[in-house]
Amino acid sequence: MTYRTRRKFISSKFRINNQLCKIFLEPWYLQENGFWAWNVGFAVGYSNRQLNDWYNNRKNKRRNSLHKRLTGCQGIKTILLAFNGILKLRWHIPPGDAIVIGCTSNDPKKQFRVYNYFFRNRPEWVIDSTKLNVYWIRPPYPSDKVWELGKIIPRIPSHPLNSTHSDLYYQCFDVQIKSSRSNQSNL
Repeated sequence: MTYRTRRKFISSKFRINNQLCKIFLEPWYLQENGFWAWNVGFAVGYSNRQLNDWYNNRKNKRRNSLHKRLTGCQGIKTILLAFNGILKLRWHIPPGDAIVIGCTSNDPKKQFRVYNYFFRNRPEWVIDSTKLNVYWIRPPYPSDKVWELGKIIPRIPSHPLNSTHSDLYYQCFDVQIKSSRSNQSNL
């Protein structure tokens, strides 16, 4: 029997009237700095099976009918609730890892314009207009000198929906500093 380590798959479901909405968050690939990039997916459908078929790219009628719509039948309200859901789920990934939100709908440019609207007042989210992706890195950033001080302990801020820019950056983690003393004998 082999024991393999597996990164956790995270999802969240909520309902709007008669439609089911699901946010997927899964590890996607290992970056060159040793941290993971997590893929975010969001879909609106009528059943859990339909949503899972869409996320796993199955070639069937359930997936095709879902792929043609961006927001379902409820309009912009679903995107607003999904955005808040992503802001809550982002605290489940380890420090230094990144979230990647790609535009994979039937009309990616329209979806990217919506993301630009929601992320316009959040400077910590990086918008890549060539790949139509949005990125967020959980503090502390991989290039930060805090990693050399000791062990990083993740912490969820008191207001998880707020921006992590400027002073709020240091509320997202604690540092357990390495002891500088070495064990000495009593001779």
